[in-house]
Amino acid sequence: MKIGILTYHCIPNFGAQLQALSTIGYLKNHGYEPVVLNWYPQDLEDFYHKRAPECQNDCQFQFSQENMPVSKLCRTLEELCDEIVRLKLDGIFLGSDALFDFTPKRLRYNYSIRKLKRIPIYVTSNHRLPNPFWGCYNDYLTRPLPTVGFSISSQNAQYQNLNKKENRELRRLLSGFKGLTVRDKWTQSMVKKITGDRLPSITPDPVFSFNQNVSCTVSKEEICAKYNLPQNYILISFLYPFLSDEFVKQIIKLVEAKTGAECVSFPMPDKLRKFDTKHAIELPLNPIDWYYLIKYSRGYIGERMHPIVVALHNSVPFFCFDQYGSESIIIPRIWSKFNKESSKIYDLLKKAGFEKNTCFYKSLGNLQPQDVVERFLSFDEVKANEFSLKMYYEYRDAMNTLVKEF
Repeated sequence: MKIGILTYHCIPNFGAQLQALSTIGYLKNHGYEPVVLNWYPQDLEDFYHKRAPECQNDCQFQFSQENMPVSKLCRTLEELCDEIVRLKLDGIFLGSDALFDFTPKRLRYNYSIRKLKRIPIYVTSNHRLPNPFWGCYNDYLTRPLPTVGFSISSQNAQYQNLNKKENRELRRLLSGFKGLTVRDKWTQSMVKKITGDRLPSITPDPVFSFNQNVSCTVSKEEICAKYNLPQNYILISFLYPFLSDEFVKQIIKLVEAKTGAECVSFPMPDKLRKFDTKHAIELPLNPIDWYYLIKYSRGYIGERMHPIVVALHNSVPFFCFDQYGSESIIIPRIWSKFNKESSKIYDLLKKAGFEKNTCFYKSLGNLQPQDVVERFLSFDEVKANEFSLKMYYEYRDAMNTLVKEF
């Protein structure tokens, strides 16, 4: 049975490509023939070329073409539908990642006080309709294909702002899914709000089963030799300017003194924020090396969700600063409410019982470098291993159930 996979398979995002590789591996291991549908609209590619350096964009796009069973490149929904027909697919597997990150029309404007009018904001193809991540391709196919979605998230999507027409259209599209699971409570609530009665199960990120699904392995000796690293190293990875270089410098000094490990400045796909460390990993960096650099490390201190998923999956100590979470405006410019539940990092670590190993940037308070290091050092590796095993079993059981829909 030939199954098309639709996800963020080639953007400069390490976690997105690891998810795709894990899904490909699972389907292959269970007797399916996976084909990654190479949908990459021009406006989305242009967006990422502004966000990440050219070398990293090229590295991750080329990685997808060489390491995944990809289709022809499709820039439009029409080209995608033509490719689906040409490939004679038996079904479509959507996910994982933030495929439901839809931007309501009423949020596609900024209000200019000086001009006293609304200024339109351009929204890329993946955040509006028609959109294949919502199954829109079936509206154009003479033979609609069975569609399932697995561990889909919505990346803080402000679904409370959907108008009636948008909500009705998204409800219609979701009704076409034969099976659907989501990655977090925020997205679960979003689907419930749109459909009125559908409450999808919450299932693990596919990276929690990367070691089981993907046969490619890289040894610690290979990684350390390739990047000229010591055996005992800790990764330091920041992008956002919420913490000063001095604050991070104090973390590095304290954690090296406490552990005897050497800290390494570790890049985001956007760029490398280099600190005063003996070692640094430069871009471009492929997602396989990125995965194993975290897996073999003594720990990770930094930002974003997928480094934490990799760390938990391999019982690697971490402390994560959380830039996610959304705000609900009560009174414009006067009163707003912070929704920490919309953060995918908070959602994951609350479930895992590791809330002490994270802190929202919006609520740093009196957090000091020594607090970060103490929480990092108190990491419970046994609990992480138990949680990782639990996620693997949940992933396996959910996938086994979902693919039966084909």
